[in-house]
Amino acid sequence: MVEDAKMPRFVLWILLVATTPGLWAQSAMAPPWRTRTIRFASEKAVLGLPLTTGKVVPHCSTDGTAFFDISSGSAMAGSQLFSISTDGEVKHLLRKLPFGFSNVSVLDFFAGETLVTLLKAEQRDGGTDSSPPRETDYFVSISDHDGDLSKLVQIDIRFRPLKVARFGAGDLVVLGWDEGNLQPELAMLKEDGTIRRFIDLDEKRPNAARGVEKEGTAAERESPALKSLQGAAFAPYGSEVMLTYPGTAKPIQVLTGVGESRTIPIALPAGYVLHDALASSGSSRGTLIVRAQEAKVQAKLSVDDATPAPKMHLFEMASSPGPSSGAFLDELIFAKPQVSDVTCAGSSSLTALFYDTIPDANKTAPSPGTENATDGPQDVPTQLVVSTTRR
Repeated sequence: MVEDAKMPRFVLWILLVATTPGLWAQSAMAPPWRTRTIRFASEKAVLGLPLTTGKVVPHCSTDGTAFFDISSGSAMAGSQLFSISTDGEVKHLLRKLPFGFSNVSVLDFFAGETLVTLLKAEQRDGGTDSSPPRETDYFVSISDHDGDLSKLVQIDIRFRPLKVARFGAGDLVVLGWDEGNLQPELAMLKEDGTIRRFIDLDEKRPNAARGVEKEGTAAERESPALKSLQGAAFAPYGSEVMLTYPGTAKPIQVLTGVGESRTIPIALPAGYVLHDALASSGSSRGTLIVRAQEAKVQAKLSVDDATPAPKMHLFEMASSPGPSSGAFLDELIFAKPQVSDVTCAGSSSLTALFYDTIPDANKTAPSPGTENATDGPQDVPTQLVVSTTRR
């Protein structure tokens, strides 16, 4: 196209878009923010991980080791924990469980410098009786990454525990719900399971704490706040702990082992909410990796489980204390794997677990032109692999 000196440039652009197939689509699909391409290589085959009937979300420690907790009920609570190292090695880990209870279930699991599991133990008369349990106690099972040096701590608190984490090899932190005052509680626990101190939460409800009644029944007042609390998640951040709220754009609260806290007001693009924050080695790099998805998709998923899985994005944010904390830096993109397959974000790395084709493997379908060949796609053998790359 020859430019006419008398023709405005924006008119030339419109004519160019109209006469060039696909140009407008490419322009519209380009992200309105900076992107950075990451390439995963040096894949290691993962062998020995048992097949599961449902999707299991891995928990990642700061060294890149992924842990799969596929517990299902009291009979499996202690035996269904597996680890996958960055070299592809799989280990089957055992947890120490309380004895003398008819039912033990896993409430939460956290993989930091050590492994901690929040357990709910119930004693029912008659074993499987559907009536309320005669006794309910809560324990934390602690071990190293090999499942050794394990110990069991019964926690002594006056609220219902929901989530657990640990500051390095120090105190535990428990997030829970005060059923009497209808408010969340966040507490640091000593090694013996007793409370050392409480940590302030923005979600505190002072009116409820003072006994001021609100409209509606207790169950109606409890439901939204408790549901939000049950959706919260801890993630390791070096020796510190991040408290996140998936499905929202709420700031991330960073907790320290001395009871201090600060917030990172993540600047997600408009229309996006947090899916999760990846485990990392802390503020040494000064950035944080978060996975986000569209808010409207999140709303659909909450009412219709049949909705297709949403497309996710991996964003890097500034995390160092200061005016720029939480500022958007760029989106990390890659040809493979999918964003949902990225499990960990070390100080300068990313680790992913995904299925990839087996090198030099024969395809199971006949080649075109041979007997029994079909026009359909050929099945290519795949295997679970782990890969780590610089970021």
